[in-house]
Amino acid sequence: MDPFEVTIEILRSNLQLGTRADQFSRDTALMGALPEFNSLTVVSLITAVEEQTGSPVADDEISADIFETVGAFSDFVANKMA
Repeated sequence: MDPFEVTIEILRSNLQLGTRADQFSRDTALMGALPEFNSLTVVSLITAVEEQTGSPVADDEISADIFETVGAFSDFVANKMA
């Protein structure tokens, strides 16, 4: 499956975005731009990445950088899928 599509589905379900997620591009800002995005969301997103990819996420892999944009998060997901 395409990492970008997986990323959109993770965001859609964990942030309860519905069809709003269909408008996202790689450049769409996440942290600070979406009211649904908060510290608790980060935990659920990381858990979803682990579940979707079957790959654990170590604490030292998590940084604010991966949540800046949809593209940055998608690259992180792609890394975990590899």
